[in-house]
Amino acid sequence: MKRYKDLYVILLLICALTAVLLIWLFFPSTYYLKAALVISIPVVMVALGFKVITDQRIKKFRDQLYQIFQTLEEFDVDEPKKVVFEKSPFPVFNELNEYLIELIDRIRQNYRANKQFTQNASHELQTPLSVIKGHVEILLQSPRIGEKEMQSLALVLQNTNRLSKINSSLILLSKIDHQRFIDTEKVNFKKLTEEMLHNFRDLLKIKGLKVQKNYVQDFEVDMSETLGEILLANLIQNAIRHNTEEGYIAIKIDAKSFTISNPGRELTVAPMTLFKRFKKESAVEESLGLGLSIVHRICEQSELEVSYVFEDGLHVLRVEKG
Repeated sequence: MKRYKDLYVILLLICALTAVLLIWLFFPSTYYLKAALVISIPVVMVALGFKVITDQRIKKFRDQLYQIFQTLEEFDVDEPKKVVFEKSPFPVFNELNEYLIELIDRIRQNYRANKQFTQNASHELQTPLSVIKGHVEILLQSPRIGEKEMQSLALVLQNTNRLSKINSSLILLSKIDHQRFIDTEKVNFKKLTEEMLHNFRDLLKIKGLKVQKNYVQDFEVDMSETLGEILLANLIQNAIRHNTEEGYIAIKIDAKSFTISNPGRELTVAPMTLFKRFKKESAVEESLGLGLSIVHRICEQSELEVSYVFEDGLHVLRVEKG
């Protein structure tokens, strides 16, 4: 737009100067020269005035766009503060601002409704699950229960625990999706890995798994420490669950990435589908199919990239800076 406007002004100036030159050449008398000046000077002034006015309008137009972008960048769906746009001299921007305000209000309403539903669903599901679990555990301790009934109750308890874990995992995913973990700090993966391995030491011992560590350099990421703990806990738990008998877990940390690998049989599903919710290796019944989905969402929020490969009989998961 600016390019065509400048071209228009230049053409006007060229025409005016050409007129002066032609009059000068063909009518060299002073009278005609004065006439040429009388004609050309107003034309030049009009052209320059048009350029100045157009430049000012374009600047106002650009400033108005910038104000809208700045207001949208400061928008936070969790903040109750009403979004206000400055009144514009351009009617089209006032219409756009009204539409944006309506859209933002709908986004906030949907977000709050979704958030409230998640909280209510969590409470309403967890309470009956706890009641069922408690009564089943009491029945299992009764001496009057036969072997067949005990097996049925054990199955009920197993699936109740499974439902409880699914509920907790879905709530966690919802919190991550809504960016509830906004506290960021420099997280040292080497230090955090040692803490997580300490927490899993009993399970590692029961499974008979060894841990091989290769700490080349510190891998530090600006992220929520809580999400960092959840990320590593899910990766380590995944390596334990999908390991071989008397196997091992290899962890490598360098300045650019965190890599965890373990032996196991090749997956029967496409590797990239593992990061989808409820997608799992069918042979592992205790898996919820949510662990790697949680890992993937944490990485997305923390500007990290997670990848999976199966090579040389090893499941290899790598987290690196994006």
